[in-house]
Amino acid sequence: MADVVVEKHDSVTVITLNRPEAMNSLSASVFAGLSEAMRDFNADDDQLVAIITGAGTKAFCAGGDLKEMAANVKGASRVPVSTAPDISGVAAADKPTIAAVNGLAVSGGLELALCCDIRIASSTAWFGLFEVKRGILAGLAVNTLPRLMPFGAVADLVLSGDRMTVDDAYRLGLVQQVVEPEDLLDAAFAKARAIASNSPTAVWGSKQVLKYWRDLQIAESQRYYEAVAHRVMLSGDVLEGPRAFAEKREPTFSRTWPSPYPDQADWGE
Repeated sequence: MADVVVEKHDSVTVITLNRPEAMNSLSASVFAGLSEAMRDFNADDDQLVAIITGAGTKAFCAGGDLKEMAANVKGASRVPVSTAPDISGVAAADKPTIAAVNGLAVSGGLELALCCDIRIASSTAWFGLFEVKRGILAGLAVNTLPRLMPFGAVADLVLSGDRMTVDDAYRLGLVQQVVEPEDLLDAAFAKARAIASNSPTAVWGSKQVLKYWRDLQIAESQRYYEAVAHRVMLSGDVLEGPRAFAEKREPTFSRTWPSPYPDQADWGE
């Protein structure tokens, strides 16, 4: 079966990440399938709202497939750096998108949810940004999450790598609604149909203004993130983290902030 499943229900498209055995992690095939699904959704004038969810009950999405990353990476220049505050065109969509978070949403999984306009979560859901545990920068999240939540709460999540409960996510505004697991898709459909019943042009115009505020100076923030990310890559931690995960061991991280410059003592020689 495909790693991304698309179903259309009247004017609502449901896009399901379909790798429950791998916690719906973002493999290359999932990225490709999600991108295709979003292109088709945007091109279909009869589809007005998209719901993105994960197969099974344990995970919405566990983020990037670290085993695939560890197997494919050949050097620091090949390690993927977030190229935009978006995943597979979800944030760029002109039509509304809803994340139906049915379980854990961590790292790239949380970032995928951040790309959606509205987040509805199961009472069993939880969230986290574990990139620092793997020597990686949470690229999309560090750019967009401070626009949605208080700075201190974002700093806690990004720097500690701790879990955030669904109750805290709701309290801090990350999640707009919490329901019982068996009611999740019904709640997402109810919200989608409420949006779809409104004027499509008014909804479109409203989202354009909302996107403007989400993306205000985001290009500058993205460029700064890329500069920092490439400097962090010099440490080698971004390679060690995924490899340690794939080998089921604790990572051995470097203890120094890498400098892009040679030893200044040698400059005069």
